[in-house]
Amino acid sequence: MTRLVQERLIHNYWVAKLYLQGTGLDQKMRPGSYLLSQGQSLEQIFMSLTAGPRDIWVTIPEGFRREQIAERFESLDQFDKSEFLRLTATNEGKLFPDTYLVPLYATTENIVDMLLENFSTKVGEINTNQLIIASLVEREVRNPQDLPIIAGIIIKRLEAGWPLQIDATVQYVQGNGKDWWPKQIDTKVQSAYNTYINVGLPPTPIANPGIKAIEATKSFQKSAYWYYLSDSLGVTHFAKTLSEHNLNVDKYLND
Repeated sequence: MTRLVQERLIHNYWVAKLYLQGTGLDQKMRPGSYLLSQGQSLEQIFMSLTAGPRDIWVTIPEGFRREQIAERFESLDQFDKSEFLRLTATNEGKLFPDTYLVPLYATTENIVDMLLENFSTKVGEINTNQLIIASLVEREVRNPQDLPIIAGIIIKRLEAGWPLQIDATVQYVQGNGKDWWPKQIDTKVQSAYNTYINVGLPPTPIANPGIKAIEATKSFQKSAYWYYLSDSLGVTHFAKTLSEHNLNVDKYLND
């Protein structure tokens, strides 16, 4: 109630307190974010406070790209998708996947700040290459226990000067509003993100990785493997040689 007085939403603390006690509304007020104005009557203000906060829960899954994240916030009153994409143009990878309680009247800038601040809090120090690799790892594997091994294979390929040949980098190029991660891809598409025709990492992260993919990248696991694939059930199959990998392709992907 003190906050309401400070914001000049109510003028007399004791009158308001007696009103709440007399109507029984003092037992029904719920904490949260509300959109109130000084033009509202005492009754209107307390009816709003007992109706419930104007907050919604928004969940951002691991591995979403900026455009997908923007779609999750489109129901907010003041959210502008175009502005969000403009403000986050250089922040792919840092829009931290999590579940957020967001006021319906939050601005686009509020949303961006919230995502970036959460990334800073949860992730801490990470260099650009690590973040790019973490985004690749996030898109490449479903089983959490395989994340450090995949990160190790990617790093080993980079150090050996091999092309990464990661489908997700091409999906990032060819994705659109109908399908942000298309299964049918053109591995010859001309783009700096295409790791089939370019050696090294793509210019930026291709998605926003979760904390498990980030930690797996920071503490990657060395192995004898050079190849891997995921079958239709999400099981990862590793191979030490190209011939072993081709056998896995025939067995698990060419049914």
